[in-house]
Amino acid sequence: MRKDNHLNPVLHQSKKNHQDSQKRKVRTDKLHDIKIPVSDLTDLTIRRESRKHWNGSKTALGTEILLFGLHYLFVYPDVTYNDLPHTIHCKVDHETFQKIGEYAAEWKCSIRKAAHRIFVEAYKKKQLGGISDGEIQ
Repeated sequence: MRKDNHLNPVLHQSKKNHQDSQKRKVRTDKLHDIKIPVSDLTDLTIRRESRKHWNGSKTALGTEILLFGLHYLFVYPDVTYNDLPHTIHCKVDHETFQKIGEYAAEWKCSIRKAAHRIFVEAYKKKQLGGISDGEIQ
C-alpha cells in the first residue's frame, strides 16, 4: 500500500485545505480595545473614581469618559502625545471605533492618538477628583 492511498481518505486530508475553507465569523457585538496613555496622577484619579462609582473598573470609567467626549464635545485642541507606562483601556463598539478613525484621518494620526486627544479633553471637562488643566497629559 502506498502512502497516498489510505483506507479512509477523509481522516487524512491535509489541514491546510480544511482551514482555508472555513472562515471564522467575527461577532457583530465585538468591542475594540483602545489603550490610552495617561500620567501617574491621572491614573491615580481614575483608579479612585472607578472604585467609588464603577465597582473598581478603570475600563468602564475610561470608556465612559471617552464616549462623553465623543458625544458632548465638539472641539478637541491639539495635545502632546507621550507614550507613558500607565494606560486606560477603553472598549468601544465598531461604530464608535469608526468615528474615532474618522477623527484620526482628519488629524493625520493614529486611532490611539486620536482617542488620547478626545480622552484628554473629556477628562478636563468632567473634572474628576478636582484636577486642574495643567496636571493631565
